[in-house]
Amino acid sequence: MPLPTPADSHVRLYEPAEEVETPAVLVDLDTMAANLDRYADFADEHGVRLRSHAKTHKTPALAHLQDRRTGGGIVCQTLGEVEVMAANGIEDIYLTYMVVGERKLDRLTRLAETVESFATTVDGSGNIRPLQAAAERRDVTVDAVLELDTGMGRVGTAYENATERAELIAEQPNLDFAGVMAYEGMIFGEGDVRTPEEYEARCFEVMDEVESAVEGIEASGIPVEEVRVGSTATSLYSGKHPVVTEINPGMYLFNDHRLVRNSPDVSPEDCALTVASTVISTEAEDRLVVDAGSKSICPDVDLPPMAVGYEGLDYFTASEEHGWVDTSDCEESFEVGDRIEWVPPHVCTTVNLHDTLVGVREGHVEEVWNVQGRGKVR
Repeated sequence: MPLPTPADSHVRLYEPAEEVETPAVLVDLDTMAANLDRYADFADEHGVRLRSHAKTHKTPALAHLQDRRTGGGIVCQTLGEVEVMAANGIEDIYLTYMVVGERKLDRLTRLAETVESFATTVDGSGNIRPLQAAAERRDVTVDAVLELDTGMGRVGTAYENATERAELIAEQPNLDFAGVMAYEGMIFGEGDVRTPEEYEARCFEVMDEVESAVEGIEASGIPVEEVRVGSTATSLYSGKHPVVTEINPGMYLFNDHRLVRNSPDVSPEDCALTVASTVISTEAEDRLVVDAGSKSICPDVDLPPMAVGYEGLDYFTASEEHGWVDTSDCEESFEVGDRIEWVPPHVCTTVNLHDTLVGVREGHVEEVWNVQGRGKVR
């Protein structure tokens, strides 16, 4: 096992946040707590369960924080994430992904015995029958959630096939039909959906279709006790629909620039996570360069990082360890060594680039978390 280097232990509790070596991911603890309270209070008000998606932070300590606040368990996106969370004492996990392959399915069925409550996702015979075979090999029963395609065109069965697929799950001796999942995340960023009224109307339109599919399944004699939906941008609207029993947002804990740009419910002040950078060059008159490039702030969406506290800074491109910032519209002057924090355009993939999250309150480090689920894509 390689020996740790100074870079592996550079954060000290209670030190000033401005002394943390960069690039570094900082989390404002008070803002994060307010974000969690907002969604938990919404869930309580509307009688739905808040099961938070841990793929955003991939950090067991934060999963425990969310679960303690809501009692709703967590969601994971990969089997590897589930294994990390289970190994760290999370007992109620939903895997919102289709697991394929005998070895992976054997890992999955072992998890079904390990934690108190576990469910996985299927959408057709190609993943239902192998899941049944794996559960039978281990002589366990696995909760299977049927994903519906709400129009995103990614995975999930069409509404008209929902009853047939639910019946197939119910017929399997080692599978329990555990309701449906309907991810309506495609609404986020739709060109004509910007205001709260537009979000609510569009979410209800999709949830009405989900309700019709649920009614069809129940007409066949199969009860649908759980209807799981929601992204950060849509949960506060879809969660009001009477068919919904559970919302599964993830980014809400931190938020990001894409949410600020496209959601009516997120402002820059709601962004708890930033990437701290240091200016390393000011030789050009119209730009500076920071030490947070594409390996520190993920460039997977067509939106730049957003500078915190400065107007007119345009982070316009990146190489691996360099962030190129246009200063021509900024009235501030900068020197080498100055620090600039950035709200990433996509928080989930940015977190996956880092080993550590640094929790900050009133300018000082109060928490240091290892991102134990990073890179667990299998």
